[in-house]
Amino acid sequence: MRVVAVLSLVAMATTACSRVVTVVTPEPTAWPVPGHSANSDPWLVNHNLVITSMKPAVLVLNFDPSQSKTQTEQYAKQVVTGLAAGSMYHGYSNPAATPFLNYQIANVIDLTSAPLPVSATSAVALDVTALFNDATYPPLYGYSDGGSGFLSLCQLFEQGVINEVWIQDGGDAFATPRAPLYAERKQEYDADWQAIPGTFQPCLGGNASCLNVSCGVTVRIAHLDPAMSGGPGCDVSVRGWGIDSMWSVLPGAAPEANAFLNLDFNTRFPGVSFTGWPQICAGSALCISYPSPTVAANARGLSTTFTIDPFLQGCGNSYYPSNGTFYGDFQNSVPVDARCEHFGLRDGPGGLDLYTSYSSAVVADYDQMYTGTSACPAGWQIYWRQSMPGYQNQAKAMDGTPMKNWWPILFY
Repeated sequence: MRVVAVLSLVAMATTACSRVVTVVTPEPTAWPVPGHSANSDPWLVNHNLVITSMKPAVLVLNFDPSQSKTQTEQYAKQVVTGLAAGSMYHGYSNPAATPFLNYQIANVIDLTSAPLPVSATSAVALDVTALFNDATYPPLYGYSDGGSGFLSLCQLFEQGVINEVWIQDGGDAFATPRAPLYAERKQEYDADWQAIPGTFQPCLGGNASCLNVSCGVTVRIAHLDPAMSGGPGCDVSVRGWGIDSMWSVLPGAAPEANAFLNLDFNTRFPGVSFTGWPQICAGSALCISYPSPTVAANARGLSTTFTIDPFLQGCGNSYYPSNGTFYGDFQNSVPVDARCEHFGLRDGPGGLDLYTSYSSAVVADYDQMYTGTSACPAGWQIYWRQSMPGYQNQAKAMDGTPMKNWWPILFY
C-alpha cells in the first residue's frame, strides 16, 4: 500500500489546528495475493484497476482413458496459451502488450478408474454436481483438510486453492457422457459492485447447463476436448460463453458490456425489437446480410425483417464476429465497420469511438498461430478478447468514468 498524508489547516477562532487525512492508494500487484486467492473475494472488486496480472489456478480432471496425464497436461497448456494471448489488451497493435490472464495448472487428476457420474436425466451428460457432492471424489482429488479427511471441490474453491475446473471426458456429445462445455455459478452484485450476500446465478454459460451446488464463491467449469477440436480453438471459444452471459449479474458494467457484445440493439437502434443476433438467428442458417460496411439487414427468408442503417455496432460476441451472418460464421471475408479496436476510447469524430474495417482477413494470422478446426478457428476469439477493456485501458464508461479491466471480473 502507498500511504499519502495530506495536511490541511483549519482556522478556528484564534487557534490554528491541523488535521492529517490519510489516503490509502493500493499499489499495483499481481493476483492472487496471500489471503485473497478465492473467487468472489471483495479484494478483487476493490483492486480491479491495480491488478497487473492474474494467475488463476485450474484443476484438470481426466476421465478419458485414451489420454495420459502428460497428454492431458500438454493439451491444457495449449488452451492456457490461447487464453493468455487473448488477454493481451490491443495485442494486435501494441507490441509491448503482455498476457494478463496466465492460468496455472494446479494439478491433473487421473479419474479414468473412477465412476463416471452420469446424469439422471440424460445418458450422454456427465453430472458435474456429483463431483462436488459425492463422497467418492474428495480422496481422489487428494487435497488434505489438515486432519483425517479431504477437501471437497467446494472447499477447494472457497479456500482459493483452485479458481476453475477443466474436465476431459472423451465424450462425443452423442454416445458417451460428456461434461458441460461451459458452466458457471456466479456471485450476483448490485449496481455499486457490492456482492448480494448468498445470491448466485447458477446457469451462466449459454448452453443450458446449471451448477446446482452450494459453494460460497463463484464456481467455473469448462470442457477439454483434444480429440474433437484439432487444436485449442473450440475450447477457447466455449469459454467465451461465460464472458457473453456474466453481465446479467453485474449491472455495474452491463450497459458497456452489452454494447461491446452487440447485445443492446433494442436500445441502440430505433425500431429494433431484438437485443442481438442470438435472439433471432438459429444454428448455422443464414441470418444477416451486409449490403454495405455500415448497413445490416435480414437475410432472405428470415422471419424477422430489419434494416439497420447506419449499423453503428460495438464489436461482437463469442459466436457472432463483427461481420458474422450466422452462428459461428468466423471465415466471412465481407468487410464491415466495427469499433472493436477503439471501444470506449472516444477517439473518433464528435468524440465517438473510431470505426475500422473488420473481416476474416484481420485475424488470418491469428488463425494460423492458434490452431483449431474449421468450425472453431481461434483468430476471432483472440482478436475479440484483445479488444475488450483490459489492463491499463484508456476506455471510458458511458458516464465518463474509467472503464474497469474486464479480466478480474471473470472471477468476481
